[in-house]
Amino acid sequence: MNDLYTVIEILERLITEHERMLKLARHKKDTLIKGDIDELARILQFESRCINTIQSLELEREKHISLYLMRRGIRRETFYLSDLIEIAGSPEIKRELSRCQKQLGDVIKELQGLNELNQKLIEQSLSFVNFTLEEMTAPPEEPVYQNSKATRPNPYTKHSGGFFDSKA
Repeated sequence: MNDLYTVIEILERLITEHERMLKLARHKKDTLIKGDIDELARILQFESRCINTIQSLELEREKHISLYLMRRGIRRETFYLSDLIEIAGSPEIKRELSRCQKQLGDVIKELQGLNELNQKLIEQSLSFVNFTLEEMTAPPEEPVYQNSKATRPNPYTKHSGGFFDSKA
């Protein structure tokens, strides 16, 4: 049972890290809207640290679940949290694991939604930057209007080759 309490502690730390990522994603959204590149770089550094922490917690969680399963004589390639809830002994542990599963699922779902929104904001910003660069680097177009002096015939110059200028 001690392994499952450790798994619950790890799940709670995972929830905390994902909530931190959620807070960063909200801040990133505001930063993208403002266009503050320096702040965006700072947020990305924090996100990188959170991701590293989440990865190490995931490895730790997998290790403790594997130990628990090995001690119970269960060998399976994939094992989900819902499977662990089913085989957990006490109702208290089942309840805690279920709570962690729901809470972590809710945070991850909200984080996915914010990440999709932030991705769209980034794509929109890149499209604007590309459009601006294209406009700035495009060759100048010829003006649509003509110089009024150039289009009017000069009455003092000899006009050659006109329709009525031919000899009879």
